[in-house]
Amino acid sequence: MVLLHQQNAVPCFSSTSSDSLLERADLSHPIPENARKLAEIVEYDESRVELGAHSIFVREARPPGTHYSKASVIFLHGQSFSSLTWMENNMLRTFAALGYRAIAIDLPGSGQTRGAVLTQTEKPSFLMEFIETLGLRQVMIVSASMASQYVIPSMISRRLMTCVVLIAPSNTHEVVRPSLYVVPTLVLWGERDTSLGPTAAANLKSLPSVKLQKIPDAGHACYLHNPKYFETLCINFFDFIRSYHC
Repeated sequence: MVLLHQQNAVPCFSSTSSDSLLERADLSHPIPENARKLAEIVEYDESRVELGAHSIFVREARPPGTHYSKASVIFLHGQSFSSLTWMENNMLRTFAALGYRAIAIDLPGSGQTRGAVLTQTEKPSFLMEFIETLGLRQVMIVSASMASQYVIPSMISRRLMTCVVLIAPSNTHEVVRPSLYVVPTLVLWGERDTSLGPTAAANLKSLPSVKLQKIPDAGHACYLHNPKYFETLCINFFDFIRSYHC
């Protein structure tokens, strides 16, 4: 199957006027139970996207029926995982049931993606090329741990990214001029994570538009340990971002 191109009309977020609002935003509004029930019947597709020397394996869940897609969300797994991670606990389906086109990929060197492992300097351009190949605009990114190498360097521009969720991200010590990173960001980590999570929160707290949120009863892979709370935070963050226009 070939993924259909889609251009999302997602409002962009003005950090200059609303960064304090993001800090104060309440992201705890519960996901309706009917949405969780709907998630159980959402179908998902598997496909490949050819990108240079790589054949990227993709899992995707779309809003059910003819429902309008609010935005596209790309999920990037951590070093020891694959796109299958985001299928656990019906996670991709939950985002789709709530109106988001949910796209999870096997990153080069992982899962069912074919092609060589990328160097750290190649990773950001790979992600941008993937987004452009799908014909997406103003996407939302969910990035776990080491996948931040694909995301953080590109956060100096909002051309393709509306917002980013960074889960206990690595390489945050490379953010030496926080004011340059203009993409609105939600930083998440588990309360039992004593390494990357707290370090990332300390290194990213000065970003122009950022909210730091610790997830209770969870370790490093907090999205697996406390999935419902993780989903709640992400959905509220996405909906908050969508409510603001440049």
